[in-house]
Amino acid sequence: MTTTGIPNGRLGMMLLVGTETILFSSFIGAYLVLRMAAASWPPMGTPHLNLDLSIVNTALLVFSTVQIYRRKIGMTFLLGVLFLLLQTLEFHRLYARGLTLQTGTYGALFYTLVTCHGLHVLGGLGILAVAFQKVAWEEYAELYWHFVTGVWLVLFAVLYLV
Repeated sequence: MTTTGIPNGRLGMMLLVGTETILFSSFIGAYLVLRMAAASWPPMGTPHLNLDLSIVNTALLVFSTVQIYRRKIGMTFLLGVLFLLLQTLEFHRLYARGLTLQTGTYGALFYTLVTCHGLHVLGGLGILAVAFQKVAWEEYAELYWHFVTGVWLVLFAVLYLV
């Protein structure tokens, strides 16, 4: 227990989530600045993002965050794995349609943001795996998983809807 009255593990996770929030805020801010400065977005000749898989992925993460709230670690883990698999499918589909890292700023920013989020989901799966073994980690897993879901909701809105 720290002098703040917050257990060390919870405080550590809160600090991690705080620093990761700054990271994503910086990336999203850069995306918005570059988007607003562009004559058209996405640039002419660049494939537009489809909503089909991204809506399914959004629903998966929202459902998974409800599951972690109920302490259903296994279900949350499986939904997280499914999210990553569908995200991989989305990447392949977009590459096939011509959206690559070499497409320009649009492609580079899209893949940077979504890959960074995917790596955080992967980290969340690691925390969930530990929570299988150590019940005390369920609280940390829940906090982190809510963060990962919240970040995705912002990314979904910024990348796919606006």
